[in-house]
Amino acid sequence: MYRRSTRETSLASLSPRLADAIGKHAAANQITLEGARVWLTRSENPPAEGFFGKLLGRRANPVDPDEVHETVLVLHRSHVLVATSGEKRGTSVLSVALTQASVSRGAALAAFANVPGASDGLSISGFPGDHGRPGSYFFGLGSEPDAAECERVLTAAITAAKNPR
Repeated sequence: MYRRSTRETSLASLSPRLADAIGKHAAANQITLEGARVWLTRSENPPAEGFFGKLLGRRANPVDPDEVHETVLVLHRSHVLVATSGEKRGTSVLSVALTQASVSRGAALAAFANVPGASDGLSISGFPGDHGRPGSYFFGLGSEPDAAECERVLTAAITAAKNPR
């Protein structure tokens, strides 16, 4: 549904809203961010292509309140932080220890339901969830080499954290 582009960046080059939210979350959880790797995905929610969607001025994903939103993945040596920011949705940040996290390609529910584009990102599990079950976060990725590097590095970091030497 989205047009996405992903690039590796730095915390300093993020929007002030995202950088501030990530910094506050990290400080509240005693996570230092020096040396962390950072990926930013810009997701555009294009206008709907169907007749009624165009007629009603809808977007490809009508439940998304934003025309554009950004997501950030921060890979720390012991944690992964994810943040989402959009004009209407606001900004939020989550983190999980690498030893508690799991990652898989695509959105599990979307893949199960045979939704097109279900494999255009990563499902990261292990976040605090509801009713004692772990929560998950879908991090959308573009098709750039930086997106493939993000997936490779995150998967390797989780595997290494769970299998120390």
